[in-house]
Amino acid sequence: MKKIFFLSLLIPSLLSSQKNLTGTVINSKGETLSGVTVSVEGDGEETITSQSGSFNITTRGSGDLLFSKDGFSSKSVHFEESTYTLNVTLNVEKKIIDDEKRTNSLRNVNTVSGLDFVEIIANRIAGAKIKKDFNGNKNITLRGRQSFKTTSDAVIWEINGMIYNAPPPMDISQIRYLEVLRDMASINKYGSLGGAGVIILKTEVTEKEYQSSRNLWNTPPPLTDEERKALKAEKKAKRLAKKAKKNKN
Repeated sequence: MKKIFFLSLLIPSLLSSQKNLTGTVINSKGETLSGVTVSVEGDGEETITSQSGSFNITTRGSGDLLFSKDGFSSKSVHFEESTYTLNVTLNVEKKIIDDEKRTNSLRNVNTVSGLDFVEIIANRIAGAKIKKDFNGNKNITLRGRQSFKTTSDAVIWEINGMIYNAPPPMDISQIRYLEVLRDMASINKYGSLGGAGVIILKTEVTEKEYQSSRNLWNTPPPLTDEERKALKAEKKAKRLAKKAKKNKN
């Protein structure tokens, strides 16, 4: 009887600590945005804005609301215990359309002129090797990534979210983003298909993706064995010259 009485006192207290946080989401032009996902960070509560851009979500105390929608930059907005209404503006996600940046993303391609699509990609990935099947078709294998789940040790390709078992028929000039997945944690979502690794290509990217350290297409290709040997020899020559100069003095 005492437990029941205690719970009857506790439940109203818990309910009173919750509140409904409402608001409207618009774009930079002042137009309402429907289909925006609104979630309480670290809580699990989530809702979607209506056709009129409005939302209503249950919160407790203070925290942060995360607003996200495809094509728009996500935004995190803090709310306090006294906050009951939040009006938020989402900006369109910036795409890379600058001609100079497009040119920069293709730098060093002229050094591999005459090579085909697969060879150009392989030349930008450390430890990548080209493998041919019985029909002469090329694919890429990754050093240290032998598949124990599939019969093939060749990678699969993800192009703008679509999965391909072989290199896709696309122009090298379309590429803006290149990423390689090797570790078990990152390829887990691909199941047995991704056992030998995954190469991700994108034709359009955001500024953040373009500048990301994961974007191998936006960084110089790794050194070849010849370049590595030449660099090592150059460093050795400098050390010897420095040592000779020191002994002379």
